[in-house]
Amino acid sequence: MRKPLLKARQLLLLAYLLAAVLWVVRCLVGCGVMLNYKLQGKMPQTHVDAAELVTESFAPYSSNEWWTPPDNDPAWYLSTDSDPHIYWQGQGYIETVVLDAAHRLPPGGVALYYLKPGQTDYTEAQKVYARVTAPGVYTFDLSGQWVTGLRIDPDSVGGVPTLFTGIDLNPARPWYTRFVPTAGWWLVLAFVPAVAAAMTSAVCSFFIKKDS
Repeated sequence: MRKPLLKARQLLLLAYLLAAVLWVVRCLVGCGVMLNYKLQGKMPQTHVDAAELVTESFAPYSSNEWWTPPDNDPAWYLSTDSDPHIYWQGQGYIETVVLDAAHRLPPGGVALYYLKPGQTDYTEAQKVYARVTAPGVYTFDLSGQWVTGLRIDPDSVGGVPTLFTGIDLNPARPWYTRFVPTAGWWLVLAFVPAVAAAMTSAVCSFFIKKDS
């Protein structure tokens, strides 16, 4: 009976090693793309104040004399229905967007939608959910997209007082964080190599038995 070229443990180790190499290559390619856009001046890295953004069903307390804000800070906004929107009307290469919004009530879902060239309607196919990276700070990871517009839904319930100061486009971050997988990618890197190794081992065993 023929023996397999690699034992199951060796095959598993090889699969994880290959996954690690592919991850590093992916990150290096992403860094190259980012640097290309940055050198061309097509990657905005700036803070956009709330007053520079277009809002829908999301208005400052100062716009209505009957509304009473939680305190005297002029940055308090109120969502007037369950589908409030914040729009950034620009274009560029976007990797990360940070929303500065401290909610006084549970906001429900906080999500971002983006447009690609030629598109006019925001769809669920191009939707990114926020990660809470600090109190009142929501981070959206777009993984590097050329966008022609952004829409942020700051809450999904309505009637939520929100201290809203603006958004940050592509905020600066340490270079090494580009090589740290997100939670979703950790799951992929943890399970896909193991499944691939198991399937490869099963296929090899089948053909070895068939030839013997």
